[in-house]
Amino acid sequence: MRNCMRLGELHMETRKVQITGKSTYIISLPKTWVNKVKIRNGNSVILIPRSDGTLLINPKLNETKEVSSNAIAVDTLDMETLFRKFIGAYLAGFDVIEINSSEKMSPAVRQQIRRMTQSVIGPEIIDETSTSVKIQDLLDSSDLSMIQGLKRMYVITRGMHRDAVIALEQRDTELAEDVESRDNEVDKFYWMIAKQYNLVLNDMFYADKMNVKPQEVLGYLLVARSIERIADHAKRLASNVQLLKGKIDILPRILEASDAILKEFDEAVNAFHRNKFEHANQVVIKARSLGKLTQQLTQEILGLKLDAATIVSLAYIVDSLERTRAYVLDIAETAINHQFTTAMVTT
Repeated sequence: MRNCMRLGELHMETRKVQITGKSTYIISLPKTWVNKVKIRNGNSVILIPRSDGTLLINPKLNETKEVSSNAIAVDTLDMETLFRKFIGAYLAGFDVIEINSSEKMSPAVRQQIRRMTQSVIGPEIIDETSTSVKIQDLLDSSDLSMIQGLKRMYVITRGMHRDAVIALEQRDTELAEDVESRDNEVDKFYWMIAKQYNLVLNDMFYADKMNVKPQEVLGYLLVARSIERIADHAKRLASNVQLLKGKIDILPRILEASDAILKEFDEAVNAFHRNKFEHANQVVIKARSLGKLTQQLTQEILGLKLDAATIVSLAYIVDSLERTRAYVLDIAETAINHQFTTAMVTT
């Protein structure tokens, strides 16, 4: 009635299908699995047909989700290390993150912990002692779809790039500073999408809750990563505005290059959401051709008779435009790959 085999560490069993009555097909469940998930006589399970022909059996019909927790020790005054540990635990999907110290926490450490919770979506401080801080994720990550997260990232990043260019054109340092401050909002949505990606990998039923196919989530993550990098370069572009001095004759051509790249950014994101090969392919062609323009601008900047600080800043600005162009190209190529991935899922 059954055969067993091992595939790596995975124990697989086959079952023969039997017919009872005229239209009911039954198979037996492996006893080791039944005991492991604690199914009892009369319990119900969830059956989920998949588009690839497989059938998932979920034994957790009425079970409440177990709260997962992670403890982080404050064993150093390096706040950057503490932040990395916190983000790692957040991306892994832990519901509760507890930060502990062997000694009384200083006000500086507590302020850093508060800033960390504000840098991501969901976690809030729910309890504190003199030596520990407990943080709980109060948001169900499935409440925000990956598409919504990507669209919000795109809107913020596009605005950052546009305003950075305006600040460059008008030498508006106040606007440039505002652009830099918006980068944190993009990071929040990127980390949320990265967290959702990890949750889908660890729980195939979470993909159904998110209303996405497991095969699709990599595309969302890759596009989110490229948009986050574009936001970083909008911030970098803005940070160089205040260092420019004197009349810069090449500036109008830099602005034209920026407009052309921003247009392809719009088209690349649109192609990803529309899932159209020809649209994405045209963006790939145009984005590649713009590489010659940024290369030419870089060569001309190095020959300008301006003060060294201005030349360096202009070089950084054009380099950020070139990096943005490269990430736009990545988005378009991901859109092409995403189309074929989704086509496989739906067939």
